Amino acid sequence: MTQPADFRFHHRLRVRWVEVDAQQVVFNGHYLTYLDVAVTEFWRTVGLPYPDAMRHVGGDIFVRRNTLQYHAPARLDDWLDIGMRCERIGTSSITLNWAVWSQGRLLVTGEVVYVFTDLASGRSAPVPEALRDQLDAHMQGAPVTQLVCGPWDALAEAARAVRLAVFVGEQGIPESDEWDEDDATAVHAVVRNLAGLPLATGRLILSVDAGHARIGRMAVLRSARGVGLGREVLQALIAQARERGVQHIGIHAQCSAMPLYAQAGFVPVGEVFDEVGIPHQGMTLAL
Repeated sequence: MTQPADFRFHHRLRVRWVEVDAQQVVFNGHYLTYLDVAVTEFWRTVGLPYPDAMRHVGGDIFVRRNTLQYHAPARLDDWLDIGMRCERIGTSSITLNWAVWSQGRLLVTGEVVYVFTDLASGRSAPVPEALRDQLDAHMQGAPVTQLVCGPWDALAEAARAVRLAVFVGEQGIPESDEWDEDDATAVHAVVRNLAGLPLATGRLILSVDAGHARIGRMAVLRSARGVGLGREVLQALIAQARERGVQHIGIHAQCSAMPLYAQAGFVPVGEVFDEVGIPHQGMTLAL
């Protein structure tokens, strides 16, 4: 029998009232919606956040076949645990197997076959090696992203891409307010997936007083959030500060991101203030 341990990836969700039919069980068609929710999280977890990662390699994926087998019903308020794994990568296809449990009861098993399609031609195309490498790394339990720290000259292109997408495109900050002279002297951190797609960035600005520094321009692509990349960038910048003998780090945190910094030991200082039209809170960390 299919077991949860057979799947490296799991996603949990709860049955809602709207998903229950006249028989007081989940309507069978909703399991494909559950699959869609889980597979989006699967791509994000394996370092292929959809749709950015597919566009990066010049393609997209389309469903060719779905098969489901129903074993037991799910009911209102059940917590569903959805397991998923990459079963096979063909010439132009990717096959995922999945299963759903509730409190250990196997409810549904299934298989979905995607076909990789070239965006330029609109026709099926070979699965790029970059996607194969990404999925292989996840299946083997290897890292699916790479973090590097360095100067602006080396990381400007990747950092710019993330900051433009997040601060300018998503948050509506004028591009003229995004770039400043601190970029040239800061230590930058960038996370990319194995295919080279920039996913997250941040910078460490060292002050004239070597004992102090500031972290800023922390950004994660919207499609890549929720898998810990912001925390990874933050810890890398804190480590860079320690290596340089910094004793005190400050940050102007967007209020929505304060829990991330609080988990790393930052504490609020002063009142909430407006910066580029967004509420911010000053926070500090003693090293």
